[in-house]
Amino acid sequence: MNVKQFSDAMGELDPKYIEEALSYKKKGKKPRWIKWGAMAACFAVVLVVSVFSVNQQRNQISLSDNSTNVAAYYTNNPFIFTNGSGSLIPLTEEELFTTFHTAIFKGTISEIRNIVVNFNGDKANRAIAKIEVEQVYRGPCSAGDTISVMLPCPLVKGFWVTDTSTVSAMEVGTTGIFMPMIYDDENSIWEQNGAKLDIRDIADYGFADGERFAFLETEDGLVFSRDAYSSIANATTLDEVEDYIETMLENLDS
Repeated sequence: MNVKQFSDAMGELDPKYIEEALSYKKKGKKPRWIKWGAMAACFAVVLVVSVFSVNQQRNQISLSDNSTNVAAYYTNNPFIFTNGSGSLIPLTEEELFTTFHTAIFKGTISEIRNIVVNFNGDKANRAIAKIEVEQVYRGPCSAGDTISVMLPCPLVKGFWVTDTSTVSAMEVGTTGIFMPMIYDDENSIWEQNGAKLDIRDIADYGFADGERFAFLETEDGLVFSRDAYSSIANATTLDEVEDYIETMLENLDS
């Protein structure tokens, strides 16, 4: 295990395990302090390596042959990056419904897990949300389905990423109306650093960005990109959003 791998391993461990290992002492006479100190240090390294290996195996996400030179795994300690692109593509309200191949449905988030995707050493941090579908306005899913959606950033309470303020408000139990892209042969391949991930190996859907494709009921009220949807900027309930979406879809179909 090289220095970088050891650093990665330390980042994946629960701090309590490291503290227990480093605080390990063997009682003995004073002249043997150095000997026991060295043994305790070795014990700590062995424990870190062992726990890291077990955790990686347990958290590894199985990928298909469509993904090459890449690994993906769940993590409890994601790297939180604070700066986004700062350059969301300007879209009209109509274009938000037509530019991407999106499903539109109402549902409740049942699980959120952070993941790391390792592209030959280049690591990308994301999250996977599972959503229980309650009502479908557009798309292939059905009421009663539980689908997986890749989020454009990891989620850790108290942190948020620029350009992802709506997604960052998501929590288990949050009900909302969601507009994720449907992954297909044309949009599911992610290539980086000589590696390739078929995103369908880890999620059915994914958000085009973290701002404009979800409407969430939260303790602080209705959260969505009010600037992007100026015609319903004053909406306070999902019922209002639902009426707006149904009207928009009718107009687009006419």
